[in-house]
Amino acid sequence: MLSQIRILVDDFPTSYRFYRDVLGLSPQETGEDPAQAEAGPYGAFKDKQGGTDVALFDRALMAKAVGGDGAGERGSADHAVLAFRVPDVDAAYAEAIGRGAQSAAAPVDQPAWGMRVAHVRAPEGTLIEFCAWEG
Repeated sequence: MLSQIRILVDDFPTSYRFYRDVLGLSPQETGEDPAQAEAGPYGAFKDKQGGTDVALFDRALMAKAVGGDGAGERGSADHAVLAFRVPDVDAAYAEAIGRGAQSAAAPVDQPAWGMRVAHVRAPEGTLIEFCAWEG
């Protein structure tokens, strides 16, 4: 299930304020101080209609997570990640690779994120994440 569209940004506070103040999206409650949420490196917003979340994430941290410089197949920096919540990250990753997806990063636990993740790339270089977490 597509759980999130993640926008990768270089200037997190400015981007956070844009999505919150200009587009009017409501930040997801995390229990942290709003000033800390605005500082990043991650923030999620609720879709007004209750659909897929929109999130912001620091581009450099995502590049580090996939072991690269953030450049996709065509050489441009990653701008977005389609995040799919799956019951078994390893199985979803293996199935995608078996069907011809290009590996970006094999399954790994990301304790700081509270989840297990793996990344592949679509033919034009779009970063795809398979993720699983408790709850």
